Amino acid sequence: MKKIINVGIVAHVDAGKTSLTEKLYSKTHTLYEAGSIKKANTVTDTLELEKERGITIKSASVSLEWKESKINLIDMPGHIEFFGEVIRGLNVIDVAVLVVSSVGELPTQTRRIFDTLKEAKIPTIFFINKTDVSTAQPDYIMSKIANKLTKNLIDLTQPKEEIVDKIIERDETLLERFIDGNKISEEEIQVAYNKGVLLGNIFPTIHGSAISGEGIEVLLDSLNQIELPSKEKELLAYLYKISFVNGQKQAFFKLIAGQINRYETYLLNGEDTIKMSRFFCLEDNQFVLSDTVHPNEIFMIPNEEQLKIGDWIGKRPPKEITLPKPTLKITFEIEQKERLILLDLLKEMTIEDPLLQMAIDPDTSEISVNIFGRVQKEYVEESLRRRYDFTTLSLSLPKVVYKEVVKEKGYGTIEVDEALNPYWATMALSIEANDDQGIRFNSLVTTGYLKQSFQHAIETSVKESIKTGLYDYELINATITLTDAEFFSPVSTPSEFRQLTPYALYKALLNAGTFIVEPVLEIYLITDKQYLGKAISELSKLEAAILQVNETNSEVEVKARLAQSDYLVFEEKLNDLFKGQAYLKEKVIDYQKVQNQELYQQGTVDRIKSLLIKEN
Repeated sequence: MKKIINVGIVAHVDAGKTSLTEKLYSKTHTLYEAGSIKKANTVTDTLELEKERGITIKSASVSLEWKESKINLIDMPGHIEFFGEVIRGLNVIDVAVLVVSSVGELPTQTRRIFDTLKEAKIPTIFFINKTDVSTAQPDYIMSKIANKLTKNLIDLTQPKEEIVDKIIERDETLLERFIDGNKISEEEIQVAYNKGVLLGNIFPTIHGSAISGEGIEVLLDSLNQIELPSKEKELLAYLYKISFVNGQKQAFFKLIAGQINRYETYLLNGEDTIKMSRFFCLEDNQFVLSDTVHPNEIFMIPNEEQLKIGDWIGKRPPKEITLPKPTLKITFEIEQKERLILLDLLKEMTIEDPLLQMAIDPDTSEISVNIFGRVQKEYVEESLRRRYDFTTLSLSLPKVVYKEVVKEKGYGTIEVDEALNPYWATMALSIEANDDQGIRFNSLVTTGYLKQSFQHAIETSVKESIKTGLYDYELINATITLTDAEFFSPVSTPSEFRQLTPYALYKALLNAGTFIVEPVLEIYLITDKQYLGKAISELSKLEAAILQVNETNSEVEVKARLAQSDYLVFEEKLNDLFKGQAYLKEKVIDYQKVQNQELYQQGTVDRIKSLLIKEN
């Protein structure tokens, strides 16, 4: 059986990664005529929207065989705002091929993709594409990669002697032996090369063209040479993608270790089970019905309602790569006659991409989804219109996703004899802010007095009820404690405590009060030195705190802190300010109170208060 390697092809928009996938596929399938992004008939770009725009949004997969290897190619999204799918794909791939155009400058987006690959410890091969174009500057691009991304490059199109010298230079053991005059065997060179690639000490680089075919065999050979570390034998499969085809759900897995056989039953997510009645393995450019899945294979399970992205079969997977959460949202306006259709389609899209997090406002019935930016907003709208010919649909501009935090410690008690309490239960809860620990639940009541089943019912209800605060924004970083409880045997049940919990919780929340907050970002801006003054000036206008300024070679790095709403203003002007020569990286580091009092709408507070008014 051939060894299996899963390869993710990633790149900035228009670098030619879909064309590269096509060329690799056609090279190993002589009867296949490679498509072109301009003709819109490529084997991996399947969505109509992708074909129109010429950018990849969904991750498609094809399989090919080359020498001793079966290579599964995953054609990843090219735009930063579809990075959720890129990062989920990193849970699946063994090696990345980062495609960089040799025409023009090194795009800032390439830096962000490379940073993500490096953080995820994904071995990476650079393919310097479009070398057949008259304006190509592969050596210039190589120098930019060396200066801005990594110096650990080995050009595989160099003479063999130069390649060997660089491999030896990057391996301390071989270098010592070489200096001592010992002969280094080809096998030792290959082992050192493989180790260097897997550890990120070597980044193979290939010059070529996805159109003419230059460098394609070199790339295939370099993938074939990679020897992955041996896998554990204990079963583990990871669900990395869900899609809908004609309304039919398809769940895509990678079998990381072990073997799966048809008709057998396996553990799902550590507690449920799944019977493998039908599954399909990736062969060529389609999934075919199979009886067995082997380690490292990609397979698909159709029409299994319970499955969701992130599920696993077998043992619990190691820690996943953290997905960045969208910090923007869009809302939808639509007439009632088309509302249910919109909700059904958004539900489907949210299953495909959980980061969308569709929500319905309980007061206004407004529908919203979370997004990363404007391009994703356009994608959501156009995808909806392709699935249904809406006549009343409109989308808002992106807005900041606000949160709520607790002002001070608050208490809420509901007695069994209160008029609003129809349950045989008494409960007292407290709520207070915690230091960035999410939503936590504690109990001061012993299980000797209130059984674990009752306390579990309360905890479950707390986590379901606390999703929004007093002003209908998500509540974050709060600890809820069960401080007292009383039950009445034999009539009290866990269900009664579960149903009473929201009342006590809302009472505690009203007593505590909340602030509306927005994300505070720490940003890293890298640009040419000539723009330093402009960068400081623009950030200062937005009341950003300049934390650090570093100069390296011809570039300058500015580290600053500013509110999310101000960041949106800065990001929108980025290309105009710095003529496309700026790399901006951000992360949420804190939250701060918003100054806009219009956000404090009383509607939700009044609704909560009305629930707690005692009947006479």
